[in-house]
Amino acid sequence: MEKRPVVFYTFRMTTSTIQKLLTEYFPAFKAKHALPLYQIKAAEKLQACRTSQLGGHMQVCPKGHLNGIWYNSCKHRSCPQCRGIQAERWLQRTRNSLIRCPHHHIIFTVPHELNFLWLNNRKLIADVLFHAVQNTLNTLSKDKKHLGATPGYILALHTWGRNLTLHPHIHCLISHGGLNETTKAWQEPKRKSLFPAEPMRRLYRAKFIADLKNKLDEEKINLPESLNKQQLLNLLNKLGRQTWVVHCCSRYDHGEGVSKYLARYIRGGPFNNSQVLNIKNGCIVFRYLDHRSHKTTKMSLPVDDFLQRLILHIPEPRKVLVRHYGLYHSKSRAKLNVARANFKQKSVSEIETIDWKTYLEKLDYMPTCRECGVSLLMHLENEKAEIFEISL
Repeated sequence: MEKRPVVFYTFRMTTSTIQKLLTEYFPAFKAKHALPLYQIKAAEKLQACRTSQLGGHMQVCPKGHLNGIWYNSCKHRSCPQCRGIQAERWLQRTRNSLIRCPHHHIIFTVPHELNFLWLNNRKLIADVLFHAVQNTLNTLSKDKKHLGATPGYILALHTWGRNLTLHPHIHCLISHGGLNETTKAWQEPKRKSLFPAEPMRRLYRAKFIADLKNKLDEEKINLPESLNKQQLLNLLNKLGRQTWVVHCCSRYDHGEGVSKYLARYIRGGPFNNSQVLNIKNGCIVFRYLDHRSHKTTKMSLPVDDFLQRLILHIPEPRKVLVRHYGLYHSKSRAKLNVARANFKQKSVSEIETIDWKTYLEKLDYMPTCRECGVSLLMHLENEKAEIFEISL
């Protein structure tokens, strides 16, 4: 192959992004605040994403024409620049196992009065939330008054509201019906809504509070200095008499709609670069969809306040945010295949993970060589990982 001079492309960032904000403001923010190491490392990865710090890769056509050298992505799950193909791969795996039946989308929330516990006990409260939702759904599923069978369901933890305030909640995708353990037939629920809303709210509330009280008795909860054990018990008793928000969406004819919604948040974190309108004079202006008015709303925050909200939602390392239960659990593959047979579906098989070229084809983006004009560009790692300059 004829040797050609290697051309390194320099890009100038012209729009306001999370990466630009972190690059300009995070060093001063880090100096003022005591941050966990994992949050600092995550912020540094987002700053380095697609810059010379991570090396690069080449794009060449099969005839050897060099069409560009591009910087590598950080691949951090909170990076808004790395969400595309990773979310698509998760969606691909999820679609591969979904039962071809109606599904429900249920949202279980935590009262905002308990947000202070989350800040000091993130891992523990997340586990309590997952277990409370799981136990609620298992109890109702086994009850013959409601279903009397094993459904398949997926739980995804989100910690943010749309304006990035702290709002821990779980999105649940659950099948409308389940596998009868005795007859191996598909069992339809007694109601179109799957489970009655009010009993589900009460059961979830009771299980969450009971589990939290057990953790308190075991002295596993870190309390702020301003609160003692009895005061927390009083608060839990008070919340036990209030209505908790469990939102039941309308039934979906299939599960793909909800899985697409969840896939947007599996990678990339709670914020999209397209939401940033301006970063100027120490403030950031961004937009979000208000869930109450269903209208796009603008908000302006000092950069420090925005960064405080943003890093709050960076997940701890190795923390699983999506969990599968019932027929969708990895150890229930045989039962899942029996359930799928009721809908004339094939057994779940291993699938080939979507690669970057297939992903680009799916987006109708087919780059061609600038020299020969016809060849689809190949993707080759730059083995020398040469470092080259970038203008931000």
